[in-house]
This record gives sequence, C-alpha cells and structure tokens, in this order.
Amino acid sequence: MRWIAQFIGYPDDCGGVLVSGGNMANFVCFLVARAAKADWDVRTRGAGSDAGRRLRVYGSAEMHTWIQKGADMSGIGTDAIRWIPTGADLRMDVDALRRQIVSDIAAGELPFMVVGTAGSVSTGAIDRLREISALCREHNMWFHVDGAYGGFAAALPVAPDDLRVLNLADSVAVDPDKWLYAPLEAGCALVRDVEALRAAFAYHPPYYHFAQHALNYVDLGPQNSRGFRALKVWLQMKHVGAAGYRAMIAEDIRLSQMMAAAVDRHPELELFTQALSIATFRYVPADLRATIGEAATEAHLDAPQSRVGGPTAARRRGVRLECGARGSLCAARVHRELPHDRKRC
Repeated sequence: MRWIAQFIGYPDDCGGVLVSGGNMANFVCFLVARAAKADWDVRTRGAGSDAGRRLRVYGSAEMHTWIQKGADMSGIGTDAIRWIPTGADLRMDVDALRRQIVSDIAAGELPFMVVGTAGSVSTGAIDRLREISALCREHNMWFHVDGAYGGFAAALPVAPDDLRVLNLADSVAVDPDKWLYAPLEAGCALVRDVEALRAAFAYHPPYYHFAQHALNYVDLGPQNSRGFRALKVWLQMKHVGAAGYRAMIAEDIRLSQMMAAAVDRHPELELFTQALSIATFRYVPADLRATIGEAATEAHLDAPQSRVGGPTAARRRGVRLECGARGSLCAARVHRELPHDRKRC
C-alpha cells in the first residue's frame, strides 16, 4: 500500500487496506468519513442524531452507484445523497455544490462528505478536485476521491492537473484490478490518518488483545478473516515497476486518443468525449447528419441506448464497453492484458 500511495502521489504514511474491489474500497472510506464527521457517536447510536439532524453526502450526477450501496448499508439512506449537476464537460458543478451545502446547513442538516470522481466510468471525466478540496476545508467536511478507475493515471508526468492533487484528499479509493492490471479481487482504500480507520472499525474484546505496535488489519476495515490479496499486487508491482506501469497506462490513453481522432475523421461517426482511456461516440447515418439536434433525429439515435441501459443523464452519451460496440450509440474503453513479456501470474 505504501508503493500504491507513492505511485499516485498520496502521503505514504497513510493508513490503508486491500479489499475486494472499488465498491468496497469506497465503502470503507465512506464509513471512516461517517465516523469522523458525525458530531455524535454514530457507531453506538446509529445514523440519526438526537437533534434530528441528517447526514448528507455529495457527489456529481456521474458518480458511480457504489454511493447508493454505501448510503444504504451504512444506515443513512439513499435520500441522504445530494446528486450535484455537471457542466457540459460532465464534471461536477462546484458552484452548485457550494449552494447545496450552504442550503443544507441552513436547514439544520449535517453535510459530512463530498466525493470527487477521478475518472467517471462513463466518460473518464475528472472533477475539479482542487476546488472541491478547498470547499471541504471551508465547511469541515471529509473529502474523498473515487479513483477506482482513473486514480492510477495520477502517476503520469502528463496527468491532468486535477489528478495531481490526490494528496489533498482525506481518503482515496483505487482499483489495482483495473489500471494495475491485477487479477480480481484487488481494491485499495487509502486514508490519510490511520487513526481515523481505527476509530471507524476497531473493537477490543478480550480475545483481540493484540500489542498496539503490531499492524492488525482487523482494526482497519470490516473484515476479520482476509485472503492474501497483497501478494499478487506486490508481485506485479515488483516485476513491472513504476516506470513500466506509467508506460502501459500512457499507451492506453494514447490508443484512446488515436481512436477519438479516427472517429472524428469518419463521416458517419460523431465524437462526444475523450478522457483518460475512454472515447465515446455514436454512429450517425449520412442521411441524418443534416438534422442532428432535431428532436425526432435525437430520439431515433438515442433509441438503441435506451434499450441497452436506459437513457440516464450519466450514460446518454455512451454505453461503456470493454471492447467493440453495441448499438448505434457506443463507447470504447481501452483495456488490455499485460504484454506477452509481462504476463499475469
């Protein structure tokens, strides 16, 4: 975990735990934030305060569905989620976020956490993490970054500016089984203050009287019994090295950029977005090209997407596919196995 933290520019004296994947990594950080920012003993008394104050968590309309599972399983309920609109670039509107937080405070509620997305699953959009961090400090809120998909791109010399500020977050979730190409299962939750992890998860019955100087992962997460997830991640990092991973991630991004350029040149394809290793586009027949934007044409072009996954705001621009395309509205995301000379274990 120190290697992972160093690789993405996060403080390497942080706490952390390897878990099953991105959902659980984010959920661990969610529970830490809830324990740290509730102004009552939420672990003992539950999610509702005696004064009737309600915890509120904030994220963009492009945020991954793990947040719904987290709000549900933690007891605060999915109605506690504030879905903040995005701009045309599909990044969270920070002004709208500020207005919502101020409104909730005025209503007597308790904003406790903002989730910044570092690479949305639909388009690879990266929220304005620097601005969100400043807003969280202003309101004494927990700043979490969901970097399950895009977080590892922070290691690149040409990383977008907002990926270079992961060190400002109170916690970060990344997924070695995505952009470290590790086999499932392998997610990683990093928390700046290891004591915050202990405060969220540790209990000390008589049969758990361990010396404090030992690192006991039972105190740092929801699992007691744990598999040896670290071995495969450590082995691949040892074999490939930081430079090797930077080269492979950069190549994935370059391939996506090449795809976007090729789509842009094609007379019957319409490019929507390109970010990180995701390019989104759709097929537009030549006879409809002149009527793009008209309601009937847009309904016709959106129809295949509606049948595949529903025309949600987050996915209207593309179905995320690992390879190939499905329907006339499609997205291509560049993934790969390790090269033949760096085969998976």
